[in-house]
Amino acid sequence: MRDAVPSTFRGDFMQWAERQHFDRRSALMQGWGTLLLVIACLLWIRLGFLIHDSENTLHCFDASICEMDTTMPKQLTLLAFSAPLSTAGTALLVTGIARRQTSAHVLTVIDMQQTEARRRNK
Repeated sequence: MRDAVPSTFRGDFMQWAERQHFDRRSALMQGWGTLLLVIACLLWIRLGFLIHDSENTLHCFDASICEMDTTMPKQLTLLAFSAPLSTAGTALLVTGIARRQTSAHVLTVIDMQQTEARRRNK
């Protein structure tokens, strides 16, 4: 039964299955990259609102003891969280896109080589 399927068909099927698996992994990378970038954008928007609404107030307890109340720690925390998310999201998105385009290019080259080989054999 195994010999009934031509070896070229088995190779094409294996190539197709592996390409589908590769494309799924690439799409997953793109999805995670997009999600991380959206989260980072939301953090940047929140940071913009915090910067716009920042009201530094001066609280004085005695005539000589005053303390500045600022939102700077919250702003720095948002910035500290958003920078790695942006970097990781960009890396995943670009890697996923590059993998898909490289895979499509390789498949096109293989198809062109097979077409050339069939043309020579005629």
